[in-house]
Amino acid sequence: MMNLLNIIMLILMILIMMLLINFIISKKMFKSREKISPFECGF
Repeated sequence: MMNLLNIIMLILMILIMMLLINFIISKKMFKSREKISPFECGF
């Protein structure tokens, strides 16, 4: 029982780490995409 719980906790930790890395990368990509674009968004 304890072994199964450890495996589930490990999988959850890996998923959370992957989500955090994905979030950080997407924020950096969004900022660089704004700089590359020659157009300004506004009215």
